[in-house]
Amino acid sequence: MTRSHDSIYNSFIEVNFPTDGSYMNWASGSGTNYRRDYRLIALDTASGQITPTLSESASEQTANRLSLQGSQQYRSGQYHEALRSWETALALFRELGDNAGVASTLGSIGNVYVSLGDYEEALNYYNQSLSIIHEIGNRAAEATLLYSMGNAHRALKQYEDAIDLHQQALAIEREIGNRAGESDVLLALGWSYSFRAQYYLAINFFYKAMQVAQEIGNPSRKTSALYALGWIHDDLGQRQKAIGYYQEALFIARENENQYQEAFILNGLAWVHSALGEYHRSIDFFYEQLAISQEISNRRQEANALNGLGFVHTKLSQYRQAIQFSEQALFIHREVNDLREEAYALGDLGNTYASLGEYQKAIDYLMDCLLIQRKIGNRWGEGITLSSIAKVLSAQRQTELAIVFLKASVEVREAIRSDIRGLNSELQRSFVGTIADDYRLLSDLLLEQGRIPEAQQVLELLKIEELREFSNNTRAAWTSDGIAYTTLEQPVADVHGDLIAFGQTLYECEQTNCDQLNGLLEQHEQLTAQYDQQVTAFQSTVRDNRYDDSLFQNPDNLSGDAQKLLEANPDSVLIYPFVTDDKLWLLYATVGSVGSIEIEVSQGDLSKTVQRFGELLQSGDHLAELQATSQQLHQWLIEPLEGALQQNGVDHLIFVNDRVTRYIPMAALFDGQSYLIERYTVSTVLSPALTDTTESLETADTANVLGLGLTQAVTGFDPLPAVEQELDSIVRSGGADTTGVYPGQVYLNEAFTLDQFKSSVADYRVLHVATHAAFVPGQPEASYIVLGNGDRMQITDIETMERRLRNLHLVVLSACQTALGGEGGDGTEIAGISAYFLEAGRAETVIASLWSVSDDSTSLLMQRFYELLASGELTKAEALRQAQLSLLYDQDTEARLTAARNASLTVQTLDGQPRSEATDLAHPYHWAPFILIGNGL
Repeated sequence: MTRSHDSIYNSFIEVNFPTDGSYMNWASGSGTNYRRDYRLIALDTASGQITPTLSESASEQTANRLSLQGSQQYRSGQYHEALRSWETALALFRELGDNAGVASTLGSIGNVYVSLGDYEEALNYYNQSLSIIHEIGNRAAEATLLYSMGNAHRALKQYEDAIDLHQQALAIEREIGNRAGESDVLLALGWSYSFRAQYYLAINFFYKAMQVAQEIGNPSRKTSALYALGWIHDDLGQRQKAIGYYQEALFIARENENQYQEAFILNGLAWVHSALGEYHRSIDFFYEQLAISQEISNRRQEANALNGLGFVHTKLSQYRQAIQFSEQALFIHREVNDLREEAYALGDLGNTYASLGEYQKAIDYLMDCLLIQRKIGNRWGEGITLSSIAKVLSAQRQTELAIVFLKASVEVREAIRSDIRGLNSELQRSFVGTIADDYRLLSDLLLEQGRIPEAQQVLELLKIEELREFSNNTRAAWTSDGIAYTTLEQPVADVHGDLIAFGQTLYECEQTNCDQLNGLLEQHEQLTAQYDQQVTAFQSTVRDNRYDDSLFQNPDNLSGDAQKLLEANPDSVLIYPFVTDDKLWLLYATVGSVGSIEIEVSQGDLSKTVQRFGELLQSGDHLAELQATSQQLHQWLIEPLEGALQQNGVDHLIFVNDRVTRYIPMAALFDGQSYLIERYTVSTVLSPALTDTTESLETADTANVLGLGLTQAVTGFDPLPAVEQELDSIVRSGGADTTGVYPGQVYLNEAFTLDQFKSSVADYRVLHVATHAAFVPGQPEASYIVLGNGDRMQITDIETMERRLRNLHLVVLSACQTALGGEGGDGTEIAGISAYFLEAGRAETVIASLWSVSDDSTSLLMQRFYELLASGELTKAEALRQAQLSLLYDQDTEARLTAARNASLTVQTLDGQPRSEATDLAHPYHWAPFILIGNGL
């Protein structure tokens, strides 16, 4: 997609005088420093020759004639001819010792090199000119030159240098009172910040430029500022505002007969209407721009119009016409050395060939486009191109590779988003709208593969207003650094990055046919082969890895470990939901029997339903929709087994979950009348082989608890005020402390450090951690628990203290999403931080959360769990179940203990109201997040 911007102002004035009469002429700037910048040359053009008529030496006459001739050639686009004229004039000015003439001509030559796209050479001449201007002491000329140098650095994507030079120019323009120059530099600063996608700063500078132009009554400069504001609002998705700015700019340009600016504005209007889907209106604007550009011999704008016509004809499925327009545009872009627009033309061609199903051609064009986008530092274009490549790969059913490129695109877009946080919320929402389709595509592809945490994170990044309306005391901490590559994806991304980086070197060599070209081509072929090999290995590994999940236990060969687990839990059943691409298998085992049921539901449909269920569980709202979604999952996962469960007198369901089913809080499955937890005790094991059922927790008198918590705010995290009461009600510290259920010790806030954790944990049977925690899908090593002093305890910390954890029996992670972890992002990681505590020789049971949890309801749930467990009458799994039911039914601990003794599974609320309306805590958001993993005894 083509984007264009620029502005041009007259640098000299031509006046025609009658042949008779006498005249007095002078030129003056707005300040005294400007007066020496004007050169008055009287020319005799009657004979058709440009001949100075003032009294000058022959060399002066020739130098001035060549200087003016170069200006005329430059204006008409004859850059090489202008260069020859000015180079000759430069030599003459040097012979004459005319430093002002030398400085001016050096600057003019620099302008030619800018137009030819050789910005480094332009800067060489600008720097020579600047040193002379410093000697002369011409502040006005210095400001002008700094302005030009800044523009050259901006063209080289050296934005910091550009901004620094423009700031210097701005200071001088304000010092000498040149308001017109001030407006120009403000506009230039705006463009530099816009190309860095720092839109907040860019908009501020554009507005300031327009304000100055209005104050001095300069319509041309006001038009340029209005065009810039239209361009940036279009980029942010504010289409109607963009149209308003463009229309105002167009009116002024036409009123002042400025066709150059008119062509730019028509281009902007064409792109806005294209974005709005008004393609025929867009075509009309592009054709208007094309006609004007050809009339004024502006090749760049002619190419931009052709580029736009190619893009819109692709949208209209007129692919062959589109290719013709784009190829014409590409030819001109290369002719005038416009890399930015060349990249867009290549991208348009790639997308058109993709629409025709010619995928290899599409990939070739898009890779060339990506190479240039990265070379020139166009982050916006890079993000678009990466997503276009991903769409081609997805069309070829290379889903795994498409995800890698879409992640790269998201990474770029998130970097841009981080730079627009200062914009008002409306503009931020508009920007998000422009990239939403690509984010949703990535999410859909991830869901098709059952990679729910990554898909959820992508959707989280898209949120305009938080989907999860948590209060400030919610224990939640999704990472905000974009979406990570998995361990398998990272090498592919790295090799592709190397290939593109080398391609930039090769591209530059091809432009000059350098001596090293053949060797570079050979290296490029080797890198390409290496990339292809990496991709093939990656795809093979991903597909093979699907069947090598070390945490999945095949029930067709029921192991001794599974038998032991069933024998240790009377009246229980092991349920293995086994997820394949096109169906779901429910495999179940009781002592002495194994069965299986085939369910016709694809992994993609199952994943999307699970993902929606997860979204609805993020707040205490939308209960009807949540129950309907939950009922669909119940129909797939539980209903087919109901007959066998009832026939075998089962009252405890032990899930060995596979892939996406690991994200389901089974307790909250709904059959239309009641939740699963109302009929069964529910627990989870990673696999029977990893589950130690040799012992249960001792009585409340001997099983001591180490309580660790965070109540105060630390950097990046809100306070959790309910934690102190939670730990106080659970842990009885001894001495004057008579409250609490279990004996032990509590360390809060600054006392809760990694060193304190290490030195204390070996002496306790129960570890209760109440703080913030976070999981980074795809990178388990980045998961962490927030310590009381604000530091983070990483998984590697847990690993290194293995021997200290041997005495633990139960770990309760009263924090956010601590059941999530691992590197696959497709469900294999559900063990997460919990799994590190459950490894052999460590704790036997972990209670952790599947989603962000409410501080207040979590504290109440935890208190009741310990009270019920301390009774000595309930297993850990049953104690958790009864604590959850106490919130659902709005009953206290004693009522639930009585119900458990009487095996009452259908207790109603005390006031007889329907459960959906009985209490604020009846919603599954409050009681369902915690799952028990491991030994439920």
